[in-house]
Amino acid sequence: MDETRENRIRSLLEYGDWETDAPLIQGLKEWPMYPLLLESYETLREDALYKSRVHGSGHIHRVLLFAALIAWKEGLEEEMVRQVFRAASYHDVGRTFDGYDLEHGARSAQHLEELTGQTGERLAELQAAVTAHALPDAKLEETVAAFHPADFDRAVELTRLLKDADNLDRVRLGDLKEKFLRHDSAKALADFALRLLARDQLWKERGKG
Repeated sequence: MDETRENRIRSLLEYGDWETDAPLIQGLKEWPMYPLLLESYETLREDALYKSRVHGSGHIHRVLLFAALIAWKEGLEEEMVRQVFRAASYHDVGRTFDGYDLEHGARSAQHLEELTGQTGERLAELQAAVTAHALPDAKLEETVAAFHPADFDRAVELTRLLKDADNLDRVRLGDLKEKFLRHDSAKALADFALRLLARDQLWKERGKG
C-alpha cells in the first residue's frame, strides 16, 4: 500500500477486533458525529503531513481518534468537532525535526488556511490552538489571546482539547502522564491509548491497512 495513503486506524475501525474496547468503539460509531471522523480521514492531506515515525501520519491518525472520543464524551457541537478535527489533522505540519521544539506549532499554524480552507474567526481559533499546543500550559491563554479570537473561552477550550488528544499519543514515547491531561474524558482514555498503540503496531506487522 502507498504509505501516503496508509491509515491503519481507519482500517482498525472497520475491520479490527477491539476485544475489551469493543463497547467503547461501538459507542463511538453510534455517535451522530462519527461520520465527521471518517470524513476527516478521507480528506486528510497526507502529502502535507510531516514525514516521521514519531510525528508522522500514524501519530496524526491516532490523535484524530483520540479527538473524536474526547469530543463525543464532552458532547461537543458540530462546528467545534470539526475544528478539533482540523486542528488535530495539521497540528504538526510545521515540524522540521522530532525533538523538543516550541516553535513547531507556530510554523504549523501558518499552513492552516491553505490546508483547511478556513478564514476569519474559525481560522484565528485554529491558528491559536495549533500555535499553543506546542507550548507549556502556562503560556496557553496569552498565546491564544495574541490571535484576538472573538470567543476567547472557546478558543482556549479548543486548545485544551487538542493538547489532550495529542498528549494521549505520548504513550508511543513512554511518557504519558495522566495527571497532566485536562479533561476527565481524556484521563479515562489513558489505558485505551496503550492498547490502541499495541493494536496499531500489530496491524502494521500483519501488513493490514
